[in-house]
Amino acid sequence: MNKIKKFFLNFWYGLPFGMKAMGDEIMGSNAVDSNGTTIGQEVSDERVAKHLLKGEVTQEVEELRYRTYKVENESKNYKYLGNGIAVKENKEEKKEDRTKFKFTQESNIVCESVSDSLKQVGSYGTEKYMFEIDYNSLVRFKVEKFITKIDVDINDKIKKVETTLHFSTEPNPYDAASMPFINEIKKLLDVKSEYEASRHEIASSIVNLTFTTYKAYNEADFVNYCFINGAKFKSFKQEGYEYLLTFEWDKYIRMPLDLETKYYSKSMAEKYEKKERKNVDVSVVQGERKRYCSICGREMSVYDADIQEADGHEPICKECMKQVLNKQE
Repeated sequence: MNKIKKFFLNFWYGLPFGMKAMGDEIMGSNAVDSNGTTIGQEVSDERVAKHLLKGEVTQEVEELRYRTYKVENESKNYKYLGNGIAVKENKEEKKEDRTKFKFTQESNIVCESVSDSLKQVGSYGTEKYMFEIDYNSLVRFKVEKFITKIDVDINDKIKKVETTLHFSTEPNPYDAASMPFINEIKKLLDVKSEYEASRHEIASSIVNLTFTTYKAYNEADFVNYCFINGAKFKSFKQEGYEYLLTFEWDKYIRMPLDLETKYYSKSMAEKYEKKERKNVDVSVVQGERKRYCSICGREMSVYDADIQEADGHEPICKECMKQVLNKQE
């Protein structure tokens, strides 16, 4: 019985240290100055996190947002060599060729926010897909639901605007509609003329296609693409376990989104210009508040004492805890 009691007492006392280690792993360890005073670092970041959770746009939030996008853009100028070493590449200023765009965008799941999900409680939710498609009439199959990726090939000099939609030849066992869709789309393998294509729902019903790039191959993130004025069927073929459906378009719109410019923070930009060091809030110093053991009266860890009291216990230091355990034996 004593062994069982000792086990739980050890567990109870060790819990604060385990939680502290987890906190250090997540939030970063504290720094100790020459006087042995423990200083809580990155307190400003913790304050920002609280503002973010509440949806508050404070100066700290604006600076963090701008800093995030600025650092991301700057990181593109560096090449990673391995072993934690990166070097800045000497790239000559090159003007972007705004007449040719060729890239591949894979389909990603569009996750709803918690707020949107709660609004749909008790009702049927609406599925959202990365690729948004408008149709000229009611259709049996929503093509955007089955697209795995899209190849974009644009060359303004020769007036070429094409998109190739990829579909899997294998049905999704968790989607009952996937097999009927495959059976319908593979009929395009037998299409030999424009007239036959015009009679096929999938080949003739798409009017507009829009999406925003994210982690696309050979294209920047957050570039809005709109293909409008009706898709013209060009070809359909099977390659391995994929069906490839290619459309031609008369018009497209490309709108890059520069988040660094959109969320510009004057205060943060001035800090970068002055090359100011990142502030560390030294106002939260553990030594400013002291806690004492309820048995011996010696000073003990403020962190451990707070956790013990939160659990409904009197604060006890490690030495007294050992004595209690030895007496229990």
